[in-house]
Amino acid sequence: MSHSVRGAGQRDVRAFRDLLLAADDEKIARILAVVEQVSDPKVNQALLDPLRARLAALKPGRPLRFARLLFIPLDQVIVAARDWKPGDPAVPRTALSAMSGAVRNGLGAEVAPIDALIEGRKTDAVQVVARAGEMLWPRAAEILDTAPLPEGWLDTGLRTSVWPTLSRSVATVLRYAIRLRSMMRDAEIGAIEADGEIVLDLLRNTVNEAPEGCAMLARLILEQLPHAASLLGRILASSGDAAEKLVLRQAVATGMDQVLAGMETPRGIASGVGQGALGNVAGEVRRITTLLSDIEDDSDAAKHKPRVKAIRDMLDEACRARFSDGIREELVMPLTASSGPVDRTGQTRLETSARDLRALEKVARKVGGADSYDHQLAQAAEAVRTAAEAGTLSPIRQLRLIEILSGAEAAEVLYNQGLTRR
Repeated sequence: MSHSVRGAGQRDVRAFRDLLLAADDEKIARILAVVEQVSDPKVNQALLDPLRARLAALKPGRPLRFARLLFIPLDQVIVAARDWKPGDPAVPRTALSAMSGAVRNGLGAEVAPIDALIEGRKTDAVQVVARAGEMLWPRAAEILDTAPLPEGWLDTGLRTSVWPTLSRSVATVLRYAIRLRSMMRDAEIGAIEADGEIVLDLLRNTVNEAPEGCAMLARLILEQLPHAASLLGRILASSGDAAEKLVLRQAVATGMDQVLAGMETPRGIASGVGQGALGNVAGEVRRITTLLSDIEDDSDAAKHKPRVKAIRDMLDEACRARFSDGIREELVMPLTASSGPVDRTGQTRLETSARDLRALEKVARKVGGADSYDHQLAQAAEAVRTAAEAGTLSPIRQLRLIEILSGAEAAEVLYNQGLTRR
């Protein structure tokens, strides 16, 4: 390939990547469907790497390919190779293809029923992921425990010396992936609170595992389970085996340090809050604040309190900015840009946005800036009244939005004013 052709291709990739960065959530989903068809993994990675934070926040359903299924349990500890160093409880993204190839080759004929099960499915097919994962993850752990350096490892840009520890660490997580994922799913839907005995059982046999793998497990628990920090603290306190306690203490310390370090990066808080889909942001803020409160209350984590304070300040700023953007983009702009009365679909979208904003406001004002949220909600309510005066909103639709944004009493006052004017 000539330099001119290669240069033109690189310019095309850069231009397309710039388009992705500027796209809104709906466009991201449409463009992603096109990017998924790119067969060259290096081009695919070049396009998607700048969008990882957006994709993590939006959680779009993506084609359920073999490699993607394999690494679902490790999704939150996969990082760019430039952000990884040996010993980190994380997996460099460049290693995924070679590692997936090693597992696929090791499975032999066992791979056929897995491929058949995931054919044409997406990552949001929860039951399919669970069934296919039960078939894949335990066997993948067995294979990676002893797998030799795989084909294509030189293309990862990583040293050959990191392979044994990295593959064993991934094997550790995959060995416990079924129980871990089941517990996480229950916690997501609020079916159970995190049970210390379940987590202890999950971690009890890790004394013989790779330390990095244990730290990955601890990090995943901290990232996803409510009150995980205090839960892990209680587990440490109750462990009677000295060797087990030493392994667990180091795993928890390393996992907690990595979780905090991730939130301290410029894109850490921004990924789930600043760039998250509006409907998901309140839940993400609640998860972060619960974790930070747990760390503050844990006597063993006292050294982290200055870091927690700084992260809270970053979270406060991100919440205010996301709320302001939501008011402007999801309410004010649609109302002012409408050339006629809002229809049923438009009203549903406005009401959903208003509820998402109130959900965010409820958890965010506990972080800080209560006066700021009161002021912005008042501005949003005024925009609704202005739209009603312009004929964009019918009286009933105006009342519904005011009730969501300002409460039932404000809506009642507005209703009575309308009766008075008749």
